Amino acid sequence: MLVTICRAKQMNSIPMYGHIDGDEIWKWFDREPSLFVGIITGEGSKAFCAGADLVQQAQKQGLSVAEQLKPVPMPSGGFAGLSNRVGRKPVIAAVNGYALGGGTEIIMNV
Repeated sequence: MLVTICRAKQMNSIPMYGHIDGDEIWKWFDREPSLFVGIITGEGSKAFCAGADLVQQAQKQGLSVAEQLKPVPMPSGGFAGLSNRVGRKPVIAAVNGYALGGGTEIIMNV
């Protein structure tokens, strides 16, 4: 399975709810019998993942007032569902540029 972080303009930083989405993707991957290995990469050649989207966190763009007031929980899998992942199947990081902050967390655990 190939997972590409498609946010090249934001240096493939992960938005606040992207961690939950990532966690769900990797949990599904572990349950899917037809898949044997996962690969995560970033769009473009400048950055694999620059970590959390700090601009979104500062501006809270695209969030309702209720969402702005409640904290976003980090899933059990950690950053993008990978930094604390304890999965049954291997995941390979195809690092194609900068890996900063949480991007480094991803590559340290896969």
